[in-house]
Amino acid sequence: MNLPVSTLVVVAALAGGLVGAVYLGLLWVAVRHLPQDRGGVLVFIGLTLARMALLLGTLAAAAALGVPATGLVAGLAGFIVVRLAATRWLGRATRGGGTWT
Repeated sequence: MNLPVSTLVVVAALAGGLVGAVYLGLLWVAVRHLPQDRGGVLVFIGLTLARMALLLGTLAAAAALGVPATGLVAGLAGFIVVRLAATRWLGRATRGGGTWT
C-alpha cells in the first residue's frame, strides 16, 4: 500500500469501527434469539460462526492488501472504540444503568 501513514491510520480506524459495528450487531441478534427454544441455540451458533468468519476474513483481506502493522493497530483501535461506545450506550439503556466494562 502506498498511502501516507496518516491516511492509512484514518482509513484503517474507520474500517475497524465498521467491522466492530457489524460484529456487535451480529452478537446482538444472536443474544436476542437465545431465549427461544431449540432454534435460538442454532441461531446463536450460526451467528458465532459468522462473527468468526467476519474477523478472519477481515484479517485475511488486510494481509492480502499488505496493510502494515500500523494499519492493523488502527483497525483494532477503531473496533475497540465502537465496542466501548456500544457498551456505554447500552449501559444507560439497561436497568440500573451499569455498563459491562
